[in-house]
Amino acid sequence: MRSDFHSAIECLESGTRLAVDPFYSQLSRLNLGSIYLFSNQLDKAETAIEEVLSYSEKFGAGVIGIQACIYMGLLLIAKGQMRKGLKLLEEGQRECLENQWRTVYARSECALGKVYSQIVEGSGPISLSTMAKNIGFLIKNVPFASKKAEEHFNRAIEVAKEIGAKGTMGMAYLDLGLLYRMKGKTEQAQKSLSEAIQLFEQCEAEGFLKQAKEALASLEGEK
Repeated sequence: MRSDFHSAIECLESGTRLAVDPFYSQLSRLNLGSIYLFSNQLDKAETAIEEVLSYSEKFGAGVIGIQACIYMGLLLIAKGQMRKGLKLLEEGQRECLENQWRTVYARSECALGKVYSQIVEGSGPISLSTMAKNIGFLIKNVPFASKKAEEHFNRAIEVAKEIGAKGTMGMAYLDLGLLYRMKGKTEQAQKSLSEAIQLFEQCEAEGFLKQAKEALASLEGEK
């Protein structure tokens, strides 16, 4: 939550190495894969997540397998395989709903919102070959990406609020505020970013708090 990926990786590598119970080793590896993913170390993320998926399939450890499925979906999207990645994400969501794993579901809604928000923004280097591979996906989703992003963020906020997941709720508000700012909806952006700041202060999430404050300050400077 403090965006200290280096320390998180060190702790999770130790947890993976030292755990006697294989399940706890894979649980650490799952979280390690997610940190690699969010810090853009995609090859390391893929290795870790694939191992968790393999373990889950072999031993029926669905509680970590579904989360790994969601992370793999995000990884595939990051690597340009948009259709396949989105399909995995949606499969993971269905499993979460069936098993009432609302914490993971809220996170997946936040992740889906971010995917569509990035489509709106056009962020990230998209090569001509990647565009060609995903032309059908882009034609189908670009016109509705903003609406879909907003819907997913609001759903993440709703579920996170129900279960008291302040960190997830804060991240959803932050990304929703950034989406509103991008769309020129200043008042809604200010409200969402202010909500994010309050939640991050409560969680002592320094990295995200800094990002939310900077976004709000830049928004007020544009007036």
